Amino acid sequence: MDKKEINLDSVLESLGPYGRYNLLNFVLLLFPVLLSAFYECGFIFEAQEQIYRCKVDGCENTFNDTSWLQYAIPRDNNKERPESCKRYAPYTTIEHCTPDEFSNRTIPCDSYVYEFNGSLVEEFDLGCQEWKRALVGTVHNSGMFVAMLFTGILSDRFGRKAAVGLAATASCLFGILRAFSPNYAMYMAMHFFEAAFGGGLYPSAYVLAVELVGLKQRVIVSAMCNMAFVVGVVLLALLAWFVNNWRTYILILYSPAIIVGLYVWLMNESARWLLSKGRKEDAIKTLKRAAKLNNMDPAKLDLDALSDPLLKNDVTPDKKSQFSKAIRSSIIWKRLVVCSFLWLTCSLVYYGLSINSVSLSDNKYVSFMLVTVVEIPAYIIVVIVLDKYGRKKTMVVNYMTCAVTSLLFAFLPKGNWYSIVLYLIGKWSVTLTYSSVYIYVSEVFPTNMRQMLLSICSTSGRIGSLIAPLTPLLSHYHKSMPTVIFGGMCIICTMLVFLLPETRNIRLPDTIEEAEELSRKKRKAEPLTDIK
Repeated sequence: MDKKEINLDSVLESLGPYGRYNLLNFVLLLFPVLLSAFYECGFIFEAQEQIYRCKVDGCENTFNDTSWLQYAIPRDNNKERPESCKRYAPYTTIEHCTPDEFSNRTIPCDSYVYEFNGSLVEEFDLGCQEWKRALVGTVHNSGMFVAMLFTGILSDRFGRKAAVGLAATASCLFGILRAFSPNYAMYMAMHFFEAAFGGGLYPSAYVLAVELVGLKQRVIVSAMCNMAFVVGVVLLALLAWFVNNWRTYILILYSPAIIVGLYVWLMNESARWLLSKGRKEDAIKTLKRAAKLNNMDPAKLDLDALSDPLLKNDVTPDKKSQFSKAIRSSIIWKRLVVCSFLWLTCSLVYYGLSINSVSLSDNKYVSFMLVTVVEIPAYIIVVIVLDKYGRKKTMVVNYMTCAVTSLLFAFLPKGNWYSIVLYLIGKWSVTLTYSSVYIYVSEVFPTNMRQMLLSICSTSGRIGSLIAPLTPLLSHYHKSMPTVIFGGMCIICTMLVFLLPETRNIRLPDTIEEAEELSRKKRKAEPLTDIK
């Protein structure tokens, strides 16, 4: 009589989601997730806006007396501080810095005095070249475009831990090189290379963490990753608050990545990835090591009966055939396009609301931390609602909530308590939706192509994060235009979600056929085989 086959999810459930093996791996993987918060958001403070004014030769050596500014430099539009890029033209060479030495005609500055020393803007003398400062974020996100595709291919072909190791090492190398950049050109080049080769740190660590557990723990693991990211962002803001020198700031951020680049090679590869590559023996060895670390007898797991996902339907584990099937599958393509748009919208609205929220307090560091901390309740609640109500209902409700609050905020008077409440509800909703989309996308694609297809969706999200910094410019045409766009895109996403399958209590698909089956019929949760 043939021995009944068992699937990997059954084995993972028997190992226990919170045994010593998984807890150790969670710690080792949540550390690079925390670091990825530094590397994805670090440029915000690294190239932050600075206050500066024209340097007026002949007047600067007046010690603490700055009364001459009123007749040497015009005030800005708000009459709050001296104009940044213009000054009054002197009649002749300034000797005593008196009012009668200046005319009413303004001229461009030829040099600048910066409020803070040690900043990037001051060291590279970027006064009145705002486009160069803003270009830092654009170059960073351009590198992330490359990273998402590059890391996905590497992860699916060579393994999850290889992708994590390369991303961490590249982040450390190019980050430290950037800290020693002698000029703006080298700084920008190192910024691009760091993002291009190291930008896949979060998705690689995330996928490896999710593949450690069975279907019942995927949401909790995703929430753990999100919480680690939030902690990283808060620590980033605290560091930027106390470290003013941009070179020291970068060195502190990027040096710890070498630790990840070293210890990741001592970790075990994902058993799910090994099975997807037809390496069943290696997967069994990994699971046996996990059992021993958890003080379990590997024999009780009956690993010899472990099913091979690529041989379930007498399919030869041909890498090219699997890739060609994905290309020819209309179901996979439709799912990829819809998920990419969902991700793009989440990214645009999430970062757009964050960027436009800096006025919540006078301290930009506190504002940044407050906007981040408000995400914590969303990451806690998502653990409950995704498993109780399902992925689709959760995404539909929260996309619609974000749409309604954004549109109401756009047309209601600003500055009232209810407008602030609407704003926070919208931020909370899009955070919960973003987390749901990240989990959902990791569940609807097959194991042997999951990282690559997830990276394509993530790359689409980078388009949103690239556009988000430009949304405040739209308010010059109409003050409500940014939030109207946010609300409109969320409405479109609400309708698109109905085209996707539900994945609650459905085990991760290992093959193209299993991924397609999600859409062909309403599958019931596959029961886990008990292992005594």
